[in-house]
Amino acid sequence: MKALVLLLATVAALAQTRAPAPQGAVQTLTVSVTNASGLYIANLKPEDFIVEENGVRKEVANFSADPDLPISVGILIDTSTSMRLPVNKDKVPAALLAADGAARVVLKLTKPDDEYLIMTFNEKLSVKQAFTSDQKKVTDLLYKNNTVGGSTHLYNAVGEALKEIKKKAKNSRRALVVITDVHDTSGDKVEDLQTTIREMEIPVYTFGMRWDAWGVPGEDAQPGQSAYEVAVLRMMAAESSGHSMVVDIPDLLSDYTVSRMIAFVQLLGIELRGQYLLSYATTPGDDAKAIRVRTTSPDYQVRFRRESTEKAAKK
Repeated sequence: MKALVLLLATVAALAQTRAPAPQGAVQTLTVSVTNASGLYIANLKPEDFIVEENGVRKEVANFSADPDLPISVGILIDTSTSMRLPVNKDKVPAALLAADGAARVVLKLTKPDDEYLIMTFNEKLSVKQAFTSDQKKVTDLLYKNNTVGGSTHLYNAVGEALKEIKKKAKNSRRALVVITDVHDTSGDKVEDLQTTIREMEIPVYTFGMRWDAWGVPGEDAQPGQSAYEVAVLRMMAAESSGHSMVVDIPDLLSDYTVSRMIAFVQLLGIELRGQYLLSYATTPGDDAKAIRVRTTSPDYQVRFRRESTEKAAKK
């Protein structure tokens, strides 16, 4: 697991441009741009974007592409009974050990003003560490996170974690990292979680660890259940403009799997630090508005989410 502490080079510095502030109501968007190969496109300018609201083109008023802007990341770790099998003589659960190791890799993305929120869940969500920029405090907590028990109410935990981030995060760039063994036992409706994810508009990165393609050892596997749970993790990511990765726990110590884990975590950092923040003067009214964002290049793919709609400050 030593390879987990390795990280590749950070994203190149991006320029920052600010135009005169718009008057009236302002819609702020977080935008990611990739090419056909999925590589992130840096160094774009306001004039490279085309923003439309209800079919009407809007001028980009405020624009920021600063890779040093701080981020707020919530880390949600599954501590249910199914994370239980030991990996060494100290009987530390294998999946939980890998989960905490992955979380510590996420912390390697830390910059001075970044903040992290640590949560665990079984039947209920527990906030183990409120948002803090003290990396040592968070790392020490993860090393002590070795207790499992209870059932897995994944859907509810993800929904509550998103609400906690929305309420407590101080930075506009934010994300939720969910680390679980892909074994939900709550009986909750996935449609309810899907609605919450859309409402929160916070990217979710799901890291699933399964014992094998058939289920948890010692339990009767249901045909197709593992595939369904993997699909749910992918849904969480897709609905929120995040990403998903699933590995088999027996493969966690292989170099190939560790390399994939490192790349996955690095992708989170590149995405959050490589995003563009842009604002425009929105049309007055409380009705839902159809927003479209694209670039002047037809070869680029654009993903975005609404950050906020606020009244511009009067001068």
